Amino acid sequence: MKIMRVSLIAALLASTSLSVFADTSSINGSVTGMGILENDYVKAGVNGTSGTFGSGGNTSPGLLFDSTGTGTFNTDYDYLTPGSPFDGWSIKIDGVNTTNNNASSASWTDSDGLSDTTDGFAWQGTNSDYASWQVEHNYSLGATSQFIDIETNITAGSSASDSTVYFGRFIDPDARAADGDSSSTDNVLGYSGIPDSNVAFSEALSSRYALGLYSTNSNVDAGITGWSTEADAYTENAVDGDGSLTNTGDNTIGLTWVWTGVEPGDILTAEYAYIFGPSAFDAADEAITSGAGGGTPGVTPSDWEALEDVGSATDAASGPTVVGTGTSSITSHTATETTTTQTIAREKATSTWDVYSDGSLSTAAITTETLAPFTGRIDQIATAQDIVGVVIKGLEFDGVTAIGNKSKYKNGMSGDTKGIAIGGNRTTDTGLILGLGAASVKTELKSDDVNRSAATTKAAQVEIGRELGNKNVSIKLKHAMIDYSMERSIGDFNASGSTKGTDTSVSLMIEGSGKITPVIGFTKGRSTMDGYTETGDIQAVRTVAKTTEDYNYGTFGAKGKLGVLDIALIGHSDDTKQAKIGINKTTANGSSFGINYTKTKTNLGTTDSIVAGLKITF
Repeated sequence: MKIMRVSLIAALLASTSLSVFADTSSINGSVTGMGILENDYVKAGVNGTSGTFGSGGNTSPGLLFDSTGTGTFNTDYDYLTPGSPFDGWSIKIDGVNTTNNNASSASWTDSDGLSDTTDGFAWQGTNSDYASWQVEHNYSLGATSQFIDIETNITAGSSASDSTVYFGRFIDPDARAADGDSSSTDNVLGYSGIPDSNVAFSEALSSRYALGLYSTNSNVDAGITGWSTEADAYTENAVDGDGSLTNTGDNTIGLTWVWTGVEPGDILTAEYAYIFGPSAFDAADEAITSGAGGGTPGVTPSDWEALEDVGSATDAASGPTVVGTGTSSITSHTATETTTTQTIAREKATSTWDVYSDGSLSTAAITTETLAPFTGRIDQIATAQDIVGVVIKGLEFDGVTAIGNKSKYKNGMSGDTKGIAIGGNRTTDTGLILGLGAASVKTELKSDDVNRSAATTKAAQVEIGRELGNKNVSIKLKHAMIDYSMERSIGDFNASGSTKGTDTSVSLMIEGSGKITPVIGFTKGRSTMDGYTETGDIQAVRTVAKTTEDYNYGTFGAKGKLGVLDIALIGHSDDTKQAKIGINKTTANGSSFGINYTKTKTNLGTTDSIVAGLKITF
């Protein structure tokens, strides 16, 4: 039984890939100074002389990939060694570029050679022209990884005079995995949710196998060049120079990092990976899932979009080119109001988009701007209504009178009221007082040419009373119908409106007779205005609800008559005050004529009134 158990364990071990449990890094026993990284997916040479990939020139291994994960590597499909092998890195300090390449050159040297670590290698280089500067590359390959991670640390020995340092990593990617693949590849910047600044892919023309240089760093860019070794060259498709993200040819792909404000002792870190796959999506998905190039396993960087399988990187990136831009703007308006003022808040949203050669448009970028608000008055009709109230209070139906008023209000509105009143009263032999009257007046107000209001008032009064000694006691029923209209402006907008209103009141008045007599009274009334909707610019127009106001006020004052001169001082408890002076003459047959001036003050403004009248007695 023991013998059988041991044999079974041995068989299981023999059938299990030993590379899963082994260190993936080893020193190359065939080529001096070189190292090998190997698991069941990737086999790569690490050049101890230059700190690049490769085993020196065309010597294999360069970069090999087996998508089946069985450790079967065909040297005929080496991504690096055919033709003119080209894998390298460069540093640019103070505008001077230095470079190392697997092909031959090495500006930076590691006097100790490669250091074999667990699952990786460390290479440290110096350059006699840059005292105290050091470059360290740390290569690592996980037991089941389909990418090789690299961390490069550059220690600044002295501050760069312009405080800017560039680092570039690049390769001529002869991606080959099947017949029909060649040294010419489809080269692409970006893939699906990975920005075009963070990955440069090459795809084999036939098999579509992919090799990419990938990083999650934020200070990196990606590019395609015609075999440039400049550290700052890999920032765009420099081969075509047309702003496109794709190129087909035997060209190089790479990444460029930049640091500014560099000081002595600063350590500049670049995190990146050479990623492999039977497709660009497979390579990218494995990189994000496993946290390659400085990423966190399974986490898409916050400023990237989610990765999706969009097929070939070349097909996904190829498409129409930008031939122009478009722009449009929308200004939104929000109106609010108080009892006297309207405010229109404004916000301008500007959309900008790219126009492509096939007529399609990119997603618009939108910016917003808060504009200065518009402010304007909305009390044009309310002002006219107040003046109508003043006119109605002052109506006297005693013969034929011509009315002329001038009003000036605190809100800046002013104007005229003109009209006529006809009426009279008669006292019977028994002391009964009967009176009738009617009036028609028109009020026109404005604060400027585009802010105005008007009111046309038709009023009638019935009076009944009695003489009681030296006093007259009367009840006056007054009813007025008013047509209102208005125009106003606010900023760039205009609005107008019209409505109707009424004013109905009953007054009890007690007036004495003699040279100086008191005036006492009480009025109770109701004022209404129909609801209305303004017309004009939609941003400003308002809908005003119907209003009904019940009011009452007391009247107190005195009248005096000194020959032909009449004087009256009247106050009302609604804060209306009237002062009157006039010249009135009565003829022998009882007819009279005169002219009177009245100044009326309310909380909103003042009105000056001149009334000329004629009363004929038959």
